[in-house]
Amino acid sequence: MLCLPSQVDISSYWETVKENDLFLLQRLKEQEGTALKSLWATIQNVLDTKQPPFRILLRSAESPDVGHMVATADTLKAMEKDWTWIQENLMPEVVELEDASDKEAYAVSKFQSLVTSEEKDTDEKSSDAKFRAAARSWRQIFHLPEDERLVNFYSCSYHKKLLNQGWLYLSVSHLCFYSFVFGVETKVMIELKDIEELAKDKSKRGVFADAIKIKLRNKTEHVFSNLFHRDETYDLLEHLTNLAMQKLLKSTATEPAPGLSLQEQEQSSITGIVGSLKGPGAGTRPLKQSFEEQKRNAKFQSVFNLPASESLLEEITAICTISGTKSSFSGRLSLSDTYICFISSAKYQCYLVLPFYAIMRVEKINSQMSTIAITVRHQLKLHLQMTSDKQSADKFCGTLRDRLQAHVGLMKRLKEFLATCPSEELLNGKEVQMGGLGLKYGFVDGKRAAEKNKLRYWVAYFREFGRNLTLIRLPTFIKLVRIGLPNTLRGEIWEVCCGAIHKRYMNTGYYEQLHRDHSGQVSLSTEEIEKDLNRSLPEYSGYQTEEGINALRRVLYAFSWHEPEIGYCQAMNIVVSVLLIYLTEEQAFWILTVLCDRMLPGYYSTNMVGAVIDNHVFETLVAKYMPIMAEHFKKNEIQLSVACLPWFLSLYINSLPLPYALRIIDCFFMEGPKVFFQIGLGILKINGDQIMKVKDDGELMNILKTYFAKLGEVVHTDEQKAKRNITKFNQLILTAYREFQTVTHESIMDLRKSHQLKVVHGLDLYAKRSVVRNLNHTSRFSKEELLFLCDAFFSVLYYGRQEPQKKSSDRMELDHFIMFLGRLTEWANVKKDADEQQSRLGVEAAPKPLVGSSFMEKLFQHCFDSDHDGFINFQDIVTGLGKLIHSDLMTRLSLFFELHDADQDGTLIKEEIIQLSESLLFLLRREEGDRHLGAVSGLLNRAFMLNTTSDGSQCKNADDSIHVSISTFRELVLGDEYLVEYFEHGLPSTFVLKEREAVQVTASVVSKEIAESIWSGGLKWMGGKRTRVSTDEQRSGIIEGEDSSQALEADEEEDREQVEEDQELLKEVDTLFRDVVVDRPREPATDEGALLASVAGTLGEPADKPDTDMEQEIFM
Repeated sequence: MLCLPSQVDISSYWETVKENDLFLLQRLKEQEGTALKSLWATIQNVLDTKQPPFRILLRSAESPDVGHMVATADTLKAMEKDWTWIQENLMPEVVELEDASDKEAYAVSKFQSLVTSEEKDTDEKSSDAKFRAAARSWRQIFHLPEDERLVNFYSCSYHKKLLNQGWLYLSVSHLCFYSFVFGVETKVMIELKDIEELAKDKSKRGVFADAIKIKLRNKTEHVFSNLFHRDETYDLLEHLTNLAMQKLLKSTATEPAPGLSLQEQEQSSITGIVGSLKGPGAGTRPLKQSFEEQKRNAKFQSVFNLPASESLLEEITAICTISGTKSSFSGRLSLSDTYICFISSAKYQCYLVLPFYAIMRVEKINSQMSTIAITVRHQLKLHLQMTSDKQSADKFCGTLRDRLQAHVGLMKRLKEFLATCPSEELLNGKEVQMGGLGLKYGFVDGKRAAEKNKLRYWVAYFREFGRNLTLIRLPTFIKLVRIGLPNTLRGEIWEVCCGAIHKRYMNTGYYEQLHRDHSGQVSLSTEEIEKDLNRSLPEYSGYQTEEGINALRRVLYAFSWHEPEIGYCQAMNIVVSVLLIYLTEEQAFWILTVLCDRMLPGYYSTNMVGAVIDNHVFETLVAKYMPIMAEHFKKNEIQLSVACLPWFLSLYINSLPLPYALRIIDCFFMEGPKVFFQIGLGILKINGDQIMKVKDDGELMNILKTYFAKLGEVVHTDEQKAKRNITKFNQLILTAYREFQTVTHESIMDLRKSHQLKVVHGLDLYAKRSVVRNLNHTSRFSKEELLFLCDAFFSVLYYGRQEPQKKSSDRMELDHFIMFLGRLTEWANVKKDADEQQSRLGVEAAPKPLVGSSFMEKLFQHCFDSDHDGFINFQDIVTGLGKLIHSDLMTRLSLFFELHDADQDGTLIKEEIIQLSESLLFLLRREEGDRHLGAVSGLLNRAFMLNTTSDGSQCKNADDSIHVSISTFRELVLGDEYLVEYFEHGLPSTFVLKEREAVQVTASVVSKEIAESIWSGGLKWMGGKRTRVSTDEQRSGIIEGEDSSQALEADEEEDREQVEEDQELLKEVDTLFRDVVVDRPREPATDEGALLASVAGTLGEPADKPDTDMEQEIFM
């Protein structure tokens, strides 16, 4: 296989097989001695220097001891193929050059071009030579699909009785570990979607914090330690696992997207249950770098509430000064595709998101101090002094200039857009005309005096610190929000705080376009929406009219078309009905998208996974802050979710009186979902004494309902603040912010990640149990076997590529069926055969189909595909496997006969009999020995004997005269003891219907010999050391005048006790080692060559043995 040229030393460990003026074909020398060979393999594994045994080097013009490795292979046959290509295609071009340096440079550039120009995106194309070697080893060891890509690899140890030092490989969908230490080979392969818990841990001795502990859904634990980059490894593994969970979550939905129209569900093709995950990078960009950039962008978008399309371009430390004020803040200045953002180092001091299309002028006022002045639309002027080095500041300014020029066109719609913002009307002294239903039907909380005072404060703030698109958030802004927003500005502030205003600006006209494109369409979601319209805030006068109902309908319809996978969920109508009181339809639509995408992800999906996760998060917080109450709930089996789930789903609208719920929503849009948890903890804290007396869920709900009804009652009077009355709601807000201020956005995100794995696995298991319960018949499989088959079925669809299907997403085609069978039985694992063939013939060689591999296609068509449409569902899988595993001998023989009776005439002709024999060879190709070859050969001979005359000669028209009926075929098989045993017991036993172990340990005979040598040598060394120590002590005692005889007796007694302790310790270690090293029976070696071949085979190293290509050709 050609590879990117990399410089290597021409060492004595390699022998030259072929050479010319420019190239060398070399083979790695075999190490003499079994112990030396095992030690050498161990060193190669630990140092990650193991490489294919054959290579081609390009000679260097500068030194004869250095060359460029341009190709590698595992077999001489594959290497000679690359050698021939070089001789025929490259050498004629190179020999025309005269200078040796020019020849070298031309050849290197040619190989680089050939490798990088391949369309196939592989890990071996990385510019990092170590990464290419690791990716190559990883693929050869674990036989993963070609589209699975390695992300990174790390040196570490795996805990399995004894520590195994090796290499941890993280790919898009798998975690793999490999070690080879003194003949003991350890392989670990874990699917990321099976991880249920992921935690940082200490090493086995509890000394160093360098380990990662993983718990799978089958409750097995795996610990990887000695990680020098533990935090980096953990972050990458966590990110990959979360991606796998998102993909698994989509795969739990086996029904069509509820937002698709019924016509689309019937006529349009629906993609598979889940597509293959592709890296975010393009071309040969390392996936690790792409994932790091993806994480950085996601964090940036979360901090500044920006659309998912924004990427962080530049970041620099700076000081922001607001012109005309004394306000100056130190913090971080960020630049993305569309926005310049600033956040102060001190929390809640200054926060700014400024779109480029709202900037009127940028001036560089001090080049030495790297200071720029920005004037925005509302004549607000900012001074930004960049405090990093001048080179970074110049780069930042250059990027800012380019992005400003790219957004000049977007400024044209600015004036029209600002006309939809109430703040503009207020500052112009006009009455607010733009808004929601509240302007016409009244607001819920309409105290005019309080409204007027609040508006006065907000108008003053807008004049000094900007508004809508240019608003700067300072501590005063936070205070104004927490005391309650004025009704006429509530919608705009919500929109600004959550970032929906930016999505609305960048997608002008999209909302109306949705209605035009989907006019008249009906879906499952629209049908559910119609049922709930009249149940949405019916007490509000606006929803007692057709205008209010139509507005609610249009927003919910538009969202179901915008996000067809979500469609519509109950409780969504409650939230939107409140939004429409303060917002226009388009504003409410974009806020709803932000809620579902970023602020409350998964809340309004079909399985409400986000709400379930947050319920677990809330229970964790209750256990942390109020452990006695949490224990009380557990003791009395009180389900806290009965109370808190409605709080979160309806944003407290259905639980609290609406004026108070709106106050909580004000804080929620400004500070994020942490507010809901703080308020919930505050409710439990205030009512703690009463809650500790309840015995069931009903009593808990009554206490909370009574408390919510009295939130307006006065608790006490604050004499320090002009005798202001403190209501129960004020008390709740103070309790939430003061006593639970350590509940932060970061802590909520971390808890969501930790609970996401368990919740998603629970939903996945529930979905699969539902599939099993809905089976028409189980074909005599047990419940555990059916769950395993269901998991394997959906796992194949999880990894399979997206293919168009005409019915539903829980169906698989032939390629997926072959992958599915490969999970159940070894004879169906054609991927392993393909890898062996590739290793033998070379990567560039066209793959040859295995003889008899068409058997699985016949099996798919005649045994599983009941509808004959090219797709099978889980019921087809259960029915087909029942025929193969749980039927009797005669039924299996009949099935095997029917599979090869192409014309279904009840007889097999010569060609069909040959195909049947090829199918048998395919099924039996992994059997040991050659007995199966004799059985198949005997079957063919007996079949052809039916076509002979009495004198033993062949009949004329032999092909036409052979007709084997079903009864004759049974007689032919029953005449061979081996075939009878295989069809009756062997074939069913090849199916393994249980989860395979993630850890595979393979030990060789030589490892036991090495171990015994090490332990015995250690005993001798320790005994000698004890003798020397006692002699030295005796001499010291004589010199000092002590009683040497008494001292000697005491020393000898101490030595005997110590030796006994050492022997016991070594016995324990030897026992542990014997548990890992499996004794294998050895065949008596007739000569040294046979012994070497035997030992080499146990070590997993290539041995000198006859070429097996002739044997392989039999099956080609």
